[in-house]
Order: sequence, then structure tokens, then C-alpha cells
Amino acid sequence: MAIRTLIEVRTRFEGVHHWPEAPEAVGFLRALHRHEFHVTLRLAVTHDDRELEFILVKRALDQYLKGPWSERVSCEQIAHAVLAWAKHTYGTRTGECSVLEDGENGAIVQAHID
Repeated sequence: MAIRTLIEVRTRFEGVHHWPEAPEAVGFLRALHRHEFHVTLRLAVTHDDRELEFILVKRALDQYLKGPWSERVSCEQIAHAVLAWAKHTYGTRTGECSVLEDGENGAIVQAHID
């Protein structure tokens, strides 16, 4: 049986963004608007004795998320950026990042970070 273990950290940060090209049905997205972005990061580890300590990973992620972020950034783009940061910080490993607007709708990006 093949087993893969991932750690998970969750955090949130406040931000504003807009989507100037939004379709008419959601035209309100063209204006700057505030969200609380909910970020979940999962990273593969090689053993079950805290290769990556949850609290330290969360603290580092919180520091990274302080930005600055463009007002044109999407949930997908934030998730990609978090995975690129994770590669730089923790090296090659499998991972995924989800970013939700206000804990409701968003994106999940999965990657083998190499």
C-alpha cells in the first residue's frame, strides 16, 4: 500500500481586488472590493515526525501573505504564488493550495513542486 502524508496549515488575510473584464452578470466585480481570503496549504512530508512543523509553516506563510498583492490578483494566482513560495522555502515536494474568497468560492491548485 502506497501512503503519502501531507501536512496542512490554514490562515486568512484581508485584501482588495477587482476584475475589470467581468461579465455583465457579475459587473460588480469590476470595482475594487474587499475579501477575506482563506488559504489552505498542504505539503507532502517524508516522515511522520514533523519534518515540517505546522506552527512554523503557518507563521512563515502568514509572513509571506502580508504582500504586497496586486489589485488584479485572482484566487488562482494567489494559490500559484503560494506554491512557488513553498518550493523556494521548503524545496521539491508534492503540494496543493486552496484560496477561497470569504470562505466560500475559490480555487485549488495542485502541483508536484519541482
